[in-house]
Amino acid sequence: MGRKEDNIEKATKLIERPERIRNMGIAAHIDHGKTTLSDNLIAGAGMMSEELAGKQLMLDFDEQEQARGITINAATASMVHGFGDNEYLINLIDTPGHVDFGGDVTRAMRAVDGAIIVVDAVEGVMPQTETVIRQALRERVKPVLFINKVDRLINELKLNGDEMQKRFLKIITDVNRLLGKYSPPEFKDSWQVNVQDGRVAFGSAYHNWAISVPAMATYKITFKDIVDMVREGKQKELAKKAQLHKIILDMVIKHLPNPK
Repeated sequence: MGRKEDNIEKATKLIERPERIRNMGIAAHIDHGKTTLSDNLIAGAGMMSEELAGKQLMLDFDEQEQARGITINAATASMVHGFGDNEYLINLIDTPGHVDFGGDVTRAMRAVDGAIIVVDAVEGVMPQTETVIRQALRERVKPVLFINKVDRLINELKLNGDEMQKRFLKIITDVNRLLGKYSPPEFKDSWQVNVQDGRVAFGSAYHNWAISVPAMATYKITFKDIVDMVREGKQKELAKKAQLHKIILDMVIKHLPNPK
């Protein structure tokens, strides 16, 4: 039995275990990397070729989506991920980032319990970032944060480790300001994202690596290591040390609620 078929069999069994299920969305401003992230999460779970991840845009199945390079419809995928001693079924919805398709974002958020907010490390929080955060929180969807395209900070903007951390802090502060503004009153404090407990991850969806502060301690990776490896063209090696799907899906399981 192949890995894909094995995952389908496991998923069928996990459907009866709601405490082992996470229904989550991915939402962001247009072109901040939602669908590339989705592809690599699906590939990491063995549901598509890793070589095609980030290029196939598996969840952009509509001809217009493939032609225009944007997500128009909310699309879904299911995957199985091991965390600790257990396996979990993660149902993923990739949502449009373009302002013209906001209705699909709202409908998608009504089907999930948590969401990954994706922010481009170079552009930072953009108008549609605020819109999708507001839509998610209106539906009482708990957020975590992925800061994407970190390789561009290093290769294009030539930032060092300290400068990168300042950029991350600015993005986290901007996101938390929006969470404070739009969260349901009882969650205004508890839903703030925090780097120390792992509710924030950062990396490159396209190059298939991610890291969080807790994971840096576990894998003994520093900001300087990340900067050096990216500058030296060693992102494939970095992706083996800090696997995108593991870091992100661990964060989802640990911090996003089950549907019970």
